[in-house]
Order: sequence, then C-alpha cells, then structure tokens
Amino acid sequence: MKEIFLSFRPEYFKPLLYGVKKYEYRKRFCFEETKAYLYLSGNVKKVIGIMQLGKPIRLDLTRDDYLNYPDTLKRVDEYIVSKDINAIPIKSLSLFKKPISLQDIRKEIPDFMPPQMYFILENHLKLKEILEKQPINERLFYHKHNGIYYDNLAKSVSELEKTDEFKKLHSKYINNNDFIMR
Repeated sequence: MKEIFLSFRPEYFKPLLYGVKKYEYRKRFCFEETKAYLYLSGNVKKVIGIMQLGKPIRLDLTRDDYLNYPDTLKRVDEYIVSKDINAIPIKSLSLFKKPISLQDIRKEIPDFMPPQMYFILENHLKLKEILEKQPINERLFYHKHNGIYYDNLAKSVSELEKTDEFKKLHSKYINNNDFIMR
C-alpha cells in the first residue's frame, strides 16, 4: 500500500471529519489503495491523522455507469469539466491523539515544506519516521465502498454541508470539541 503525505484545505475538512464526505477529488493521484497522513494547510498547519483511501475511480472512464442516476451524472459531468477526474473512495479516518504542528516537524526537518497536493513518503523517510511514532485514536468511521455511493459521488463540500446528516453531526462536534481547527 502506498503511503503519502496529503495536504487538505481546512475549509473542506469538516464533512470529512464527520464521515459525510465519502470521496476525495484530485486531478492526479496514486493508482492504488493508499494510506494518507492528512495535513491541514492554511492557518491550521498540522498533521492531524491518517486516512485510508481506496483505488481511485476515473470519472471520465466510468461516466456511463451513472446514466440511471441523473443527479449523480450531472455532478460527475461537472467534475469531469473541472478536470478533477479521480474520485478517491475515503474508507476511514483516524485522528492522532495530538496533532503534529508544522513548527514541530521543522524542529526535526528544518527545511521541510508541505506539498500543495501530496508526496510519496518513501521519498521522505525522516518525516515518515516522525509520523509513524504518533499515537492514534480509534478510527472515526469506516465506509465499505462495496458499491458507489450515488447520493454522495461528485457532491461538493457546500452541497454536503446542506445535508441533514452534516447539520446534525456539526452541532455535535461544535458542542463537544473542535480541537483540531484551533
């Protein structure tokens, strides 16, 4: 299984954290199942945990599979036009007991720069060593991905945030602990 360091913008994180987002979209990605150490960029600048990702689905090559699902097909076509043609199944997310700040990584690797998208960890062994030492909480969710989640495929974050599932989970997290974003 490929291991990567994946950058993720914080404003897109909450649907992932809550397990509402079942696919990640990228123009380019690994062509196999992947273990991704998740780095929140922006004002957060922390590695917060590990995502297990399935083999990407090429939306442009599987478009005809969605013909019986007009809402899904419309969304898929929009992603194809935007060139985000890889829908990567999100299988699970586990958070570190304590996120690692960019500043802490730079104490060990002074010239470290997080990628804009991702990089393969076998080319960054010191970073891999640091990440593998981090204690992890139990995984927050597990999505089997035995088939396509048609109601979720190619949905934007803003669409996911309008769902009842998101709203319910968001109020739970806000009331309990939103420690990652601080």
